[in-house]
Amino acid sequence: MERMTNLEFPERNVKAEIYEGTSSSGRRGEPMRLRASYSASVKKGTLVHELGHRMNAQLKKRPPDLDEHRLLFLYLYDLWENLYGKGFADAEVAWEKTLKGRYDYDAAWNWALAMTREERLAKFSEVLKANRK
Repeated sequence: MERMTNLEFPERNVKAEIYEGTSSSGRRGEPMRLRASYSASVKKGTLVHELGHRMNAQLKKRPPDLDEHRLLFLYLYDLWENLYGKGFADAEVAWEKTLKGRYDYDAAWNWALAMTREERLAKFSEVLKANRK
């Protein structure tokens, strides 16, 4: 994750609670919360997803059209693919697109994956540059 984002992970230890509820990244000092009933593969994907949110929390300057998930999705697919393979990344995207209610994951994934890997990473690089000024 650090290599892909060119960011240093802000924490060396992250507390996590495993429970039956909506997963969330938590905030510094607060534990990450992860749903207990997910399948093993979804648990792996969700852990990486939530760690990405924690990584991105240090990026305070963002274009107004780049919400928290769209920012994450600029590299999450590619990170999953690097870690676990294309089949895993495709399955995780397909699963996240089924999530309803709190956020339109389907639209955000369609937006992100309409770009090439290079285009996504270039857009993420622009956010990095804006935060280093």
